[in-house]
Amino acid sequence: MPLRYRLRILDHLSHDTYRPSLASDLAREMRIAPDDRKAFDRAIDQLVDEGLLELGDDDRIRLPAFGNEVEGVLKVNPRGFGFVEPATPHRFGALFIPPGALGDAVSGDRVRAKVVRKSGRREQGQGVQGRVVEVLERGRSEFVGTLSQRGKTWLVQPDGRVLREPVVVRDAEAKNAKPGDKVVFAVLQYPEDGMSAEGVVLRVLGEAGRPDVETSAVIASHGLRTEFSEEVMQQALQAARQFERESEGPSRVSAEDRQDLTGTFIFTIDPPDAKDYDDAISIEHNAAENTWRLGIHIADVSHFVPRNGPLDEEARERGNSVYLPRLTIPMLPEALSNGVCSLQEGVTRFTKSVFIDFDGKGRVIGQRPATTAIRSAKRLTYLEAQALIDGNVDEARKHARTDPVYSPELLEALRLSDRLARILKKRRIADGMITLNLPEVELVFDKDGRVADAQPEDDAFTHTIIEMFMVEANEALARIFADLGIPLIRRVHPDPVYGDIEELRTFARLVKFRLPDEPSRSDIQALLASTRDTPSARAIHFAVLRTLAKAVYSPAQIGHYALASEHYTHFTSPIRRYPDLAVHRALQAYLDLTDNGTKQPSGKRRREVARRLVEDERVLDEAELIELGRHCTETEVSAEEAERELRTFLVLQFLQDEHLGDEFEAIITGFGGAGVFVSLQRFLVDGLVKSSDLPSSGDRPDRWVLNEHTGRMTAQRSGASIGLGDLVRVRIAAINLPERKMDLAITRLPERPAIVPDAADRAAEHVDDRRGRKVHRRPPGGGGKAGGGRGGRGKGGGGRGGKGHRGRRR
Repeated sequence: MPLRYRLRILDHLSHDTYRPSLASDLAREMRIAPDDRKAFDRAIDQLVDEGLLELGDDDRIRLPAFGNEVEGVLKVNPRGFGFVEPATPHRFGALFIPPGALGDAVSGDRVRAKVVRKSGRREQGQGVQGRVVEVLERGRSEFVGTLSQRGKTWLVQPDGRVLREPVVVRDAEAKNAKPGDKVVFAVLQYPEDGMSAEGVVLRVLGEAGRPDVETSAVIASHGLRTEFSEEVMQQALQAARQFERESEGPSRVSAEDRQDLTGTFIFTIDPPDAKDYDDAISIEHNAAENTWRLGIHIADVSHFVPRNGPLDEEARERGNSVYLPRLTIPMLPEALSNGVCSLQEGVTRFTKSVFIDFDGKGRVIGQRPATTAIRSAKRLTYLEAQALIDGNVDEARKHARTDPVYSPELLEALRLSDRLARILKKRRIADGMITLNLPEVELVFDKDGRVADAQPEDDAFTHTIIEMFMVEANEALARIFADLGIPLIRRVHPDPVYGDIEELRTFARLVKFRLPDEPSRSDIQALLASTRDTPSARAIHFAVLRTLAKAVYSPAQIGHYALASEHYTHFTSPIRRYPDLAVHRALQAYLDLTDNGTKQPSGKRRREVARRLVEDERVLDEAELIELGRHCTETEVSAEEAERELRTFLVLQFLQDEHLGDEFEAIITGFGGAGVFVSLQRFLVDGLVKSSDLPSSGDRPDRWVLNEHTGRMTAQRSGASIGLGDLVRVRIAAINLPERKMDLAITRLPERPAIVPDAADRAAEHVDDRRGRKVHRRPPGGGGKAGGGRGGRGKGGGGRGGKGHRGRRR
């Protein structure tokens, strides 16, 4: 069964708005092409055979109902109830666990729960709840918190929201710990039936609140690997020393069967603080024929990391580098990541390259991969390169990190890069690429590592240059293996689920824009364009962001929706992403069979190459790729959560110390049972305005009700309203650092709503929030750009994937 259908069908049926449908209606809602209908129907039949779908007597397709027991991961709400998320989707979503039925389970545990049905309402899902009967696997073995002492009793107040009550520890003095220390502890007895949890201190990290201590706490809390074993370090050092010992020059390159590009003009553009340069650019333009040749040269990490060795196993376990505020935890030892793999200026480095030919409109007319050797002629920063493109050499020198000497060849290469990137962007937008403009900021730190301020990130077009080029390289590699029918680890971004499109359609209607029943990318682009430079723009961009799925790693040939890409992988960041390293190994197997990419196979030769690739151990089979994709998606999510938690702590610490009680401009980002979610514009940190603290009408409390038709909350007495994307002014009322929470109070309602509803839509509707489900989900971390190429911390969509690159990780 095509993997792409399995994932999409289950996601579609799992949406809250799905109602049992015929296969024909399901195919229409999922926009299945007529030519793919037979494969789609086979996928449904197989899912039914596996018990993952049910086909009723009415021929309508639905997810299976709960059996007598459910196994899954528990998520606990602060109000004492929880939900068990089953390993496979079920008709009623997660199983509700009422207060008192959790046993000693905590959030993140994998549990077995008994299903309890009341009133015999089995099919409607009403009256169905559960009781945890067994903890199958603890989600975490270690926790972090701040030590305190009450009389002779030592307590730890845990960080985060998994354990919310203090934990009794009896060995603090044996660790020379003192009140106020941040400690790592293990739980020996979990809380149950009103009894406190008990634990044991494992390590003392230092004084709570210090940035270095809090960084160590986040690392421990998320189980991030920071140390390399002696065996791994020795293997990395040996590889680096062997490379450095060998003489540089053409003889070395030819001995490696590499194309020698050391005489070709190649350059890099990176953030000012980068050390691991894993991509470089060369560019040519044939003015007579108006054609382009773009060379993307990526560090050949696979040359230094043999498959299945200690170094490879460690890199795979980490999955990716982690970029925390002021600290990088590399996937590979620095002897490689910042040394012989890094494409530094003026030294020979081994690379994997892909050359892509474009016509005058940016359409691909040819491509060829190769294993190569380069010598970067110039290292540039983003702002330095942008200033040179703009013709401002004095400004460029301010941002230089190497000698500010700029040759005519460099200036011409930058001008050509700027031209080609604009052509490619125009083509991609015409193809349907979705680009969101949402705020992004960079934190400013003092010498002690504490947040001192925040400033908007630069909007230099050089970021887009690299994004466009990296996306093209990623697509080129994915196309090679798709054409051969060979599985590959891909970066997939599914189409929006039908139910999420329905939510977006509501917002579109409120700005007088009609989205068709089956909107295309161009329809969504038109919606974004229709609100550009209007008060509604923020709300619509947030709504589109919530509609988009999260990109993941998988061998499924789903494509990348936001980038409008039929075939997409990650190839351009093997220093910091393990999936890219796996792609490099598969590419080397292909290059070995095609005379370093010079003999592209066709006909019988093509079938022979495909057969031999299947047999090559460097080319993973679909089952291995599924597991690798799952693992690397998990490590990516863990890295994102760690970065977000530490960033949130440092910002909240700064606000608590310097701005408690102060007022800031903020944007409404979502609604939930607890109240209204708000993001401070200056810092892009989220807070909550509790429902009970919403503005009142004079001296009398007001009742605020959410209207699902308009997406706005309205005060029943005063008629005031707030909605997604509205700009409000808030006061910081309270901050809870251990739980990373900020309570806010609205001091000024929006002068003008981001979206003005029609009179017919203003009737308020009661929201049933018994299960704690958000009616409007807020975007994580304040959002980001949905397209893009490099795809890393704070910036970057699908390509580069590292620190300081633009957009969401796509």
